Amino acid sequence: MRGDVLDGPEVYTNRGAMLQVDDSASIHSSSVSFIENDQGFVTPLAVSLTSLFRSQTQREYGARMQYGNDQSFKSRLQQYFFDNYRSSLCIRIFNLFIKVLACFLYCVRVYKDSRYLPEFVYEEYKNKNYSADVFRWEYFWWVDRSFSLWLTQTIVAAISIAETFVIFYISYKGSVLRLLLTKEFLVECITSGVLLVTVFVPRWREVFVPIFLNSLLARSALQGMLNDFNRSAIFGQSALVRQIISLFSSLACLIFIGTCSIEHLQRAGDRKFDLFMSFYFCLVTLSTVGYGDLYPDTHPARLLVIAMILAASSSCLHRSKL
Repeated sequence: MRGDVLDGPEVYTNRGAMLQVDDSASIHSSSVSFIENDQGFVTPLAVSLTSLFRSQTQREYGARMQYGNDQSFKSRLQQYFFDNYRSSLCIRIFNLFIKVLACFLYCVRVYKDSRYLPEFVYEEYKNKNYSADVFRWEYFWWVDRSFSLWLTQTIVAAISIAETFVIFYISYKGSVLRLLLTKEFLVECITSGVLLVTVFVPRWREVFVPIFLNSLLARSALQGMLNDFNRSAIFGQSALVRQIISLFSSLACLIFIGTCSIEHLQRAGDRKFDLFMSFYFCLVTLSTVGYGDLYPDTHPARLLVIAMILAASSSCLHRSKL
């Protein structure tokens, strides 16, 4: 650390740091004052600052080499959303917050659900008699949602889908059809797009929307945050830590989706489950304990349990191969 260290286009000294590049890509020079101890060695704080400065200037240099002198609106958004890891991290944190908030609002809707049908639906089905183990589709398609809760969910959905469209716009390359068929876009249309449609069709404001699928997008946002942390020189993580976080996030996502799905499917059956009972049932099922005190009584719910078991088994096999 006493002498000068030359590494490519960068020059680092024991008292400062200066970035030097060739004439084809002019990047501003900067200096960072370091703290030395009595023996003249650079302290760990200086090393951290050097690593942070070096990684940041490398990213700026890479972005300048990638986009050149293109100062269009799209290129600026690309640099802000992707190349600058600080802004990219902030955007991913905000995206994760929006997805988690949407899932929380869904749980609030379930908790406050009185299991009453809208008046126009009730008038149509009030004289219909059902036999045992029959799936009541009107309770599947229609839920009890207050106007204030609908308004809050719609605002969150508008923010979420607007951010998704901006990201798709700046990352668009190749076929538009491939972009529209991505998992993120399809889930966004199912969870947020339907709520936006209800703004123009008030009759549909109490229709069921699987907003809990936002947990899939929250998991993707978490993976992006881990990648941004890994790009940072200070918050670097090992591959094992990322694999563990990915495993637990996948398991939490599976349990949450299973809990919400079982609760809603049993809403249309004879045995009503609340969120806690559904969560308990999912844990008992996925852990292969199987007490038998709770069980689904409709064919869609039973098919969902089969799908959950297959998904959990395939996920464990895939992780074990990694």
